[in-house]
Amino acid sequence: MIKKWNLIMENKVFSSKPFNVYKKIYEKPEKRGKFSAFVIQTPDWANIIVRNKKKEILLIRQFRFGSDKVELEIPGGCIDSDEAPIDGARRELKEETGYISNKFQQIGVVDANPAIQSNKCYTFLAENITNTGIRNLDPDEDLECQFYPMEDVQNFIRDGKITNTYIIAAFHWLSLYEQK
Repeated sequence: MIKKWNLIMENKVFSSKPFNVYKKIYEKPEKRGKFSAFVIQTPDWANIIVRNKKKEILLIRQFRFGSDKVELEIPGGCIDSDEAPIDGARRELKEETGYISNKFQQIGVVDANPAIQSNKCYTFLAENITNTGIRNLDPDEDLECQFYPMEDVQNFIRDGKITNTYIIAAFHWLSLYEQK
């Protein structure tokens, strides 16, 4: 039976907002050797599926440094260390889109990438929304918001126009939520 490996040592080898990289040395449970691993430690994330009265989904377009292109996504971002996931999600929704919701609930959570990352990505569903008209974008954010029918969103995923794994996972959570 697979057992948890023993952590022997851990050192921060790189630090930059919003992540740190740690070198960890583990020993296999039966002392059959040691292994060095590098782990990226980042804040937990929140993604928000926003649905209006017509059941349309709010998508955002924004430039992403990792893919070096404009991506089609749902609102979301890092959860501050002093925030509960739902509070971080509410804050991110308002900052990025100006929307608030009085029907806001967590519908799923995934480990970001347990092979090399330590964080989680929470998915929330926001309904009964109101647009405050006030956004508070970060300096590295420039985004547009638009509502789409769910069928269009499914086609965007199928056609490769939405490729972010966490966004695709969010719509999986929505599908499971609606099957209840």
